[in-house]
Amino acid sequence: MMSLSADSSCRKSMQGRKVIIAGAGLMGRLIAWRCARMGAQVRVFDSASEAQPTSAAHTAAAMIAPFSERPLCDSQVFNLGCQSLNLWPELLELLSQDSAIAVRYLQAGSLLVSHPADSAESEQFAAQLDHHQRQQPQIYKDAVRHLNKADIETLEPHLANHFQTGFWMQYEAQVDNRALLRALREAAEHYGARFVFENPIHVSDNSWFCQDELLFADDYFDCRGIGAKKDVEGLRGVRGETIWVTCPEVDISRPVRLLHPQYHLYLVPRGNGVYQLGATEIESEDRSAVSVRSAMEMFSALWCLAPALAEARIIALESNLRPACLDHKPLIQKDGKVIRINGLFRHGYLLAPALLNILETEFNFELGVAQSKSLLLGGHSYFAEAAVCRTC
Repeated sequence: MMSLSADSSCRKSMQGRKVIIAGAGLMGRLIAWRCARMGAQVRVFDSASEAQPTSAAHTAAAMIAPFSERPLCDSQVFNLGCQSLNLWPELLELLSQDSAIAVRYLQAGSLLVSHPADSAESEQFAAQLDHHQRQQPQIYKDAVRHLNKADIETLEPHLANHFQTGFWMQYEAQVDNRALLRALREAAEHYGARFVFENPIHVSDNSWFCQDELLFADDYFDCRGIGAKKDVEGLRGVRGETIWVTCPEVDISRPVRLLHPQYHLYLVPRGNGVYQLGATEIESEDRSAVSVRSAMEMFSALWCLAPALAEARIIALESNLRPACLDHKPLIQKDGKVIRINGLFRHGYLLAPALLNILETEFNFELGVAQSKSLLLGGHSYFAEAAVCRTC
């Protein structure tokens, strides 16, 4: 593994360059939009149909929650996630200029709560939080608040009768991922990009083929997720399941996570009384429907979080595979003209803007999004580490 240093003096102008992208998930669409906007001739190929996308980006909860994820992730993932918190509003503002599709972005923070009987879980999280705060006091300052029952009632009245303490990660956000994916495609097509569905890319001896046609380009971006398993050593799929419910009688306005010894639950409000509940994390590459066991566990956790949600109506049950490397870190790999981006695991929306930024600052693609590594979060400056970049 190595980190690549930036050299803006040799940054590539994208004007007139031919770019081929494999994979129409979040990273593929972000790169397509930015390259096309900067004047490149872009084609995007995806194995799935337009009507039935299979990328993990489609089924994700799309939370940008580095502080909530910190006990579960590497420091580099956390730092990149903090970068993304800064980058998302700017990217979405630019996107609104190129697409008429409104993308809901809510930065109201995240809530972490636990029942009194599960105080050990809360104490463990608090201890981890204290450890990380000592390591990075400048970034944690004002980012996390300890809550009492009155605080919880102020933030989320429907939870107040069930929880005495909690944590508020006040800078965290969520994005409407499905509107975002549609908007990114529309914006890319506005600048001439072409999307080709139900046409997978096949790689042989570092050459790219589609239906036996050899594809020629100046730059190739491999964003196929689990579809690139044969070409990315150690890549695997991790099964995840979510449930969509509607309950207009319950008004929860921000993502909530339940600290529980058995259930690792999040509940994400999607607007108009609709919520996404998740998620399982199973070491399996099974893409079949949600199992009864998983559904029962998630519904039990939902009832633990807010008993009133027991009357919610089920809209959909969804399953998919998260692409993960063995170390659960993101992979950016350069091999000649090919850039592979993969292994975003459960952190696609948390990492994507920061990785896009790295393509410009570290790999010298002129994408019009570069920011200094010195970023502000809640008025506090810090320096983020580079991504984990690996070269063949």
